[in-house]
Amino acid sequence: MSKNLAKVQDMLDGNYKSKIQVGVGDQEVEQVRQVGDKWTDSDGNEWEQRDGYKTKNTNNVRHHSWDNKCSGCKKLILKKWDKDVHNADGRCYYCQMDYEIDLKASKPIRWFAYRRLKELKNMKSLEKEMIQWVDEMEKQKQKNPFDKTVANALANGEVEMSINKNVIQ
Repeated sequence: MSKNLAKVQDMLDGNYKSKIQVGVGDQEVEQVRQVGDKWTDSDGNEWEQRDGYKTKNTNNVRHHSWDNKCSGCKKLILKKWDKDVHNADGRCYYCQMDYEIDLKASKPIRWFAYRRLKELKNMKSLEKEMIQWVDEMEKQKQKNPFDKTVANALANGEVEMSINKNVIQ
């Protein structure tokens, strides 16, 4: 039995007299870096050694919410209804309302064309979904959800059961 296992066994038996320290082999010694050294870790993050600490290079990192600004008023998009409208049109809810009202009041033909274009885009996405649904249904043709064989079998079974009950009585 190894030395560590013997110590653990002694501890379980109640015969241990000192602390038990267990390790996982040789540990990697962290490389000593000088101030100003730059390196990339295994995850692809860039680091820089500063005086007494190290810092992650975040020059090229942007948070997704920083890019979510209304194209009209330049405010950050934070509210759910603003996010929904921003995803579709690039504006916050109120700027989009103002845009459509102005378009409808001053240029009704452009407003009609704008609404029609939005409807066509929605129809294209619906068409894609329907095509995808039809493809899935064709793949599952052997598993027809509209198959009536189970319903017929149940119905025939109930008919046979009622016939058997009448015969028994």
